[in-house]
Amino acid sequence: MRPEVLTRGFVVQLLRRAGYREIAVATVSAAIFSALHAGNLLNGQGVLTTVIQLVYTFAFGILMYLTLRVTGNLVWPILLHAATDPSTALMASFPRDGGLEIVAGLGNFFVIGTGLILLCFIRGHVEPELPIGERRAA
Repeated sequence: MRPEVLTRGFVVQLLRRAGYREIAVATVSAAIFSALHAGNLLNGQGVLTTVIQLVYTFAFGILMYLTLRVTGNLVWPILLHAATDPSTALMASFPRDGGLEIVAGLGNFFVIGTGLILLCFIRGHVEPELPIGERRAA
């Protein structure tokens, strides 16, 4: 939950209020989300595995940003992230157990490809949120 609150909550709101284009908001929030996973190197994870994880988490961050953008609610990216954690833990606990790692691996490529393709379609600006009670001029 904390990565979503930081990246899709705080960072997204900060960039939107500053008037950045939507592509910048999506890219920066996804890049910060990805960078948060770089610390796995310090836990003994291999360099190649970490680089692949960073690419995956960047693309996944784009998908979570788009989830926030479409739903307008931070709960949905939190639930999306939470839904992937058990499968990741299971694959780490039971590698090479009946071919499931192949299916999971293909899913990773799907997420990376989808995230990077959708990144190309993000356009425009997001209007900053007004304080409660204020209205936009007609």
